[in-house]
Amino acid sequence: MKALARGASLLVVIVIVVGGTAGIGAALGLGSVTILAGLTALFCFIAANGGPLRADLKLLAGFAPAVVIGGALPRLLGQVSQVAAIAALVVIVFVAALLPVLGTRFVTVGLGLGMASVFGYGYQLTGGANVWRIIAAPAIAVAIVIVLRTLMGAADPDKPTRVALAAALVGGAGTAERAARAWLSDRPRVWQSRVLGAGARFQATMGVLRGRAKALPAEQAETLTEVLDAAQQQMATLAEAVKAKSTPDDLPPVSRATARISLPGATERLVDDLWRMTDTVHEAVTTRDRSTANFPPYFVRALVRREMEGVFSWQSALLRHAIRCAIGMIIALTVASFRPGDPLTVSFLMTTFAIMQPEWRDTLAKAWQRVGGALAGAAVLALVLWLLPQSALLPIALVALLIGFPLMQTQPMVFNGCMVFLSVGLNASTKHLDPDATLIEYVLLMAGAVAIGLLFGFLAVPGVPRPPLSRRFADATAELQRLLRMVSSLLRGDEVLGRAIGARFRDASRAHQNLVSPEPGSKPPTADQQEALDEAGEGLRGLAGSSLALFRLGNSAPALADFTEAAARALDDGVESPRPPAGLDDEQQLIADMVIADLLRIQHARAALA
Repeated sequence: MKALARGASLLVVIVIVVGGTAGIGAALGLGSVTILAGLTALFCFIAANGGPLRADLKLLAGFAPAVVIGGALPRLLGQVSQVAAIAALVVIVFVAALLPVLGTRFVTVGLGLGMASVFGYGYQLTGGANVWRIIAAPAIAVAIVIVLRTLMGAADPDKPTRVALAAALVGGAGTAERAARAWLSDRPRVWQSRVLGAGARFQATMGVLRGRAKALPAEQAETLTEVLDAAQQQMATLAEAVKAKSTPDDLPPVSRATARISLPGATERLVDDLWRMTDTVHEAVTTRDRSTANFPPYFVRALVRREMEGVFSWQSALLRHAIRCAIGMIIALTVASFRPGDPLTVSFLMTTFAIMQPEWRDTLAKAWQRVGGALAGAAVLALVLWLLPQSALLPIALVALLIGFPLMQTQPMVFNGCMVFLSVGLNASTKHLDPDATLIEYVLLMAGAVAIGLLFGFLAVPGVPRPPLSRRFADATAELQRLLRMVSSLLRGDEVLGRAIGARFRDASRAHQNLVSPEPGSKPPTADQQEALDEAGEGLRGLAGSSLALFRLGNSAPALADFTEAAARALDDGVESPRPPAGLDDEQQLIADMVIADLLRIQHARAALA
């Protein structure tokens, strides 16, 4: 029932975004480009929705010009030179393939930018619109999305931040990173920073203790599990309080569950840490200190710059994949240039782009979804063509649009099947084409798009090594150790050049990227290894960010020097995580808590990866 409710609410949003934009576009005289405005609005809304209002509007401020330029530039250049138009679109695809280095959310941003640009270029090939309409369509779409997003978030602007923090308290894949990014992108509050740090340590410690429970004798394991379940239940209650706009009056105090029998020393200490973190979250939620946290506003910009610097090296698997995507689009665009005026060109180009994923291991799954959905949709459409008159195709295509888009992320195969109805039905009705021939042509074009996408999604670059997972994990932890030790020297007051730290950070960022996004041809991880890889990747990325935060403190925090050195040692197998020194301020305590949480994640994942 919840899934149906979510699907229904998403359907309403899609109708408002796409329908409203298309209606306004039609009223303004966009003509055949109205659908470009509607789909661009949908891509923009998906890319810039889900975070706090302030962060989403900032993202739109940067994303909107890129979408307008991406949609219009190839069209404008196409008036002068087809080669220049292809070159512009290839550059846009290349940039879109690099955006995921900024975080998982930017996978959607890159997809939206690429799709909108490819869609606009496709209209240039079909000759379906003049220049001002191609420029006006994405501009109107962006303006409508900005207004809609503002109206949706004005009543409670920081609700998404609280929801992300609450999700991190409960636990789950990627929740800690999403919470940290939401907190950083919003106006950081003191109470939220305490929840973020303590919650991260709580869940990381919980993961370690769950693993230890499996190795303990039966009676001790049962006792430990009871304590962990009690702590998790209390944290779930606190998560609901964090999610609320104000603290509930009936929020109960923390009631510690004690072990019935003694536990091993290190386990006992971790259990005590677990309850202390629960107390910290409870205190932060009840006091709700809404003053702005003393966190450097330039930190996010510096972190983004360092991560991007790590990409621009031939040693980066993400850069090599972006190059393969660009080459694949060159092939697809060359094929499309021989079919001027073909209304199915847009579908061919968008399919090719969609199959080539930022992480190459997703490409095969994406291709199967596209092929399976296209074949199933083609079979159903063939039945519709046999049973119903051609006049029914347009309303069926519109219904397919409304059914398919809510399922774009949860049921991509159904979404792709609906796109067959949309593309064939819409083109056959509006262009007065033979629907049978259009359907056959569509299936053949999809086969070509899948072939290009798979070829360049899995193309291995000759001479590039493909180390095993254990080697990549060892390289990533070793680079991070070097970074932490250099930061520790800086905290002690030693002279360390900023460019030396920058080089270390780039190496650590590149090693992390190669760990989570290996070169095609590498042995794929097992299910258990993939789960551990996600956990380790999140921990390594978090540690790199914390290293940059410690670097920004400089020699003003000598108390953290030994702590940072101990954190570097803890990346070795069998070395326990350090305890933070006493007397830290809120900013330093948050950094220390995040360092410990990320170390625990890496240590927990080590057994499956080393």
